[in-house]
Amino acid sequence: MSEGTVTEVQYFSGIKNHFRALPVEIGTCDIDGCGRDPLGVVREAEKRRDAAHRKAQRQGDAYLAYDEVWAVVDVDEHTSLEAAIRRARESGIRLAISTPCFEIWLLWHFQECSAALTSALVQNKIHRYVPGYEKHLPEDFPYGKHGTARRRARTADPHHDSPNRRGLNPSTNAWLTIDAIAASGQRDAESSRG
Repeated sequence: MSEGTVTEVQYFSGIKNHFRALPVEIGTCDIDGCGRDPLGVVREAEKRRDAAHRKAQRQGDAYLAYDEVWAVVDVDEHTSLEAAIRRARESGIRLAISTPCFEIWLLWHFQECSAALTSALVQNKIHRYVPGYEKHLPEDFPYGKHGTARRRARTADPHHDSPNRRGLNPSTNAWLTIDAIAASGQRDAESSRG
């Protein structure tokens, strides 16, 4: 589940393909404006998780429909972020939070950046590397540089290393979501060999 309806979905779909993580489902939250509100994103993630679990139970599946459910949100200027963090902790949703916006994660694929920024400045910097960037990622986006982006994110805010936690400006713990997708891809590869 993501706050954004284009960039985040494209990025995580690209990462899913990069790791060949077939059992990963990338969803977006764009229902009645919840695409702009972190608390709405968490509630939508809960709703979809619970519906998937009920469906699995009706079909007699002993396993839960999802191992983990992640919600990806920006700090931006949202007033519901603290409520979203509390709700995510209470409901078992793993929350990836980017400050000031998800695009800081994208920028770290290309350059170091540790100075506090606004969303507009981050997006302006992205244009240097992705000409014409308007919330759509090019097919040749360097997903393989996620490790470099992770290192840069951890350098910028070494304490932003767990879900459901807000970090400094700039920061993101989106790399935790990438780690979960990569692990899912590894589990899938191992199970298909065994």
